[in-house]
Amino acid sequence: MSAPEEVQPQQTAGQVDQDPHTVPQYQVTHAQLILFIAYLLLLCFWTLHFIASLVGIDFLADWNGRKRLLIEDSKNADATGTANGAKLDDVVLNIHANETTSSGQNAKDGALVNNGRMVTSDGDAGKNLAVSAISQEVPKPQTGSVRHKPGSPPRVTLDRFLTSVVLFGAILFYFYMCDYLKIFPQGERTYSRDMFLFLVFLFFLVACAYTVTQNEDKILNRDQTEEWKGWMQVMFVWYHYFKAKEWYNWIRIYIACYVWMTGFGNFSFFWVRSDFSLWRMLKMLFRLNFLVIFVAIVTNNEYMLYYICAMHTYWFLTVYVFMRVLSSWNRVSHLMAAKFLAYAVFNAIVFDIPGVSQAVFRPLHLILGLHNGKPDIMHEWSFRAGLDHWACFFGMLCAYNYPHFEHLMAYVDSKSSDSHEVLRKLLIRLGLTAACLCAGFVWFFVFMGLEKYPYNSFHPYTSLIPILCFIILRNIHPVLRSYHIGLFAWLGKITLETYLSQLHIYLLANARTLLTLMTGYPMLNFCLVTILYLAISHRLFLITNDCSSFLLPSSKDMRRTLRVVMAALLLLALSLSIPYALRVE
Repeated sequence: MSAPEEVQPQQTAGQVDQDPHTVPQYQVTHAQLILFIAYLLLLCFWTLHFIASLVGIDFLADWNGRKRLLIEDSKNADATGTANGAKLDDVVLNIHANETTSSGQNAKDGALVNNGRMVTSDGDAGKNLAVSAISQEVPKPQTGSVRHKPGSPPRVTLDRFLTSVVLFGAILFYFYMCDYLKIFPQGERTYSRDMFLFLVFLFFLVACAYTVTQNEDKILNRDQTEEWKGWMQVMFVWYHYFKAKEWYNWIRIYIACYVWMTGFGNFSFFWVRSDFSLWRMLKMLFRLNFLVIFVAIVTNNEYMLYYICAMHTYWFLTVYVFMRVLSSWNRVSHLMAAKFLAYAVFNAIVFDIPGVSQAVFRPLHLILGLHNGKPDIMHEWSFRAGLDHWACFFGMLCAYNYPHFEHLMAYVDSKSSDSHEVLRKLLIRLGLTAACLCAGFVWFFVFMGLEKYPYNSFHPYTSLIPILCFIILRNIHPVLRSYHIGLFAWLGKITLETYLSQLHIYLLANARTLLTLMTGYPMLNFCLVTILYLAISHRLFLITNDCSSFLLPSSKDMRRTLRVVMAALLLLALSLSIPYALRVE
């Protein structure tokens, strides 16, 4: 979502007046028309299949070449599918982050490594990367068979895929009505510190009082990272909804945390699994960009308006290249140090030397450019990526050195043989806590009080301090690691969907106004639109899971993906030919 304080809202094809409260004139773009026709064709096909199924005809049963479709799909879709839906390849965004399907682990989520050891060729202690958690959380890709394996998520059938696509189209039409046609009134965003803090306090109080859940004692475990993303996303969205400009510096920290997770999670996965397949890359790119592409078409916005997706896509690709090139070096410590140095030098040249990033990414201006009134359309990309250009690198370093911290905490938490060892371990724990608290206080009083623009100049180099302090303090004791707040963990699974949806069905006019369904009752309207917003975001998450699992079922079943792509191209060609035949301009 673009922060209103820095990005001037762009004027879409359907807007002729910059006043957000003026009812805009609009016109249907060619892309919207083609998408609408394709949806109508799919809707007709789905309706025909539904009617045929009522009389016992299932003409989709043999689509996979076999009739052994999973009857338990519908029964287990909510229970098993939702549980494993959190394992979709991501980016909080589970953002974050978060979220893997049966085919892989979400790198953005920061799904992490624990316990078991993998000793490298040089025996370096820092290479004792734990693999047991990933082995449990990232099931091996399924083969092309449609047979359901015990313990794995149900296979997504064509019938279920079409149902998800039909529902997806209906949700996008709601997006279209809310933030392109703007058929609903728009409300003013107003900020009251008292009201904002009261709502935040109430929400956190309820979450902590009623949704605290026990989990396995592992450092930076999956539930913990999803909880982390969840409460940050609440602050992130409410920052825009309530126009809480005074929290700008904190929002910058939260975004840096998401980028840190991208570096940490992807590095961990590639280091442990060494899976650099095309399928793995497509799964991640699909997760990060499937929804945003359709949302951009429906609302007639540029891709860079949703800069979070662009950033996480770029940082994922940098980690992939870092680990893929000279991958044999990944098991030798001094060679890895050389790779880290090369990455740091490249990163510094591109983002720390003024003007270089605009020149380097200029060939991608059709994707990364944003026409927001600035003289340089690449300014937005350079600004956004530059703010957090060290967070991903720092996340990779943390992943590489994670075993050292795990080994230290295992020693501190182990049983002691005598009182001297007890005292030593206590001093280590207290020393780490004191060091983090001191560093955190210094960072807070020196930097967090700065105005927005002075703070931005320090942010790329100082955001690493609160991230590291939070990680250490959150995992300093087994009790802290063994519990998480369930409500925040649930929200952390759908950070990408809540990020995209809030711009169009929670706020309007590129985050300048509020969607108003109950005029004159701002708090009741807030409750109503929040319920709709979360319900739709969660459904979009499940739809994305279904589409990803169906289109990219496994690395060994790319023929199925090719067939689906060919079908999509035929559908697109038919959708293009219809308006041409009818002379629709």
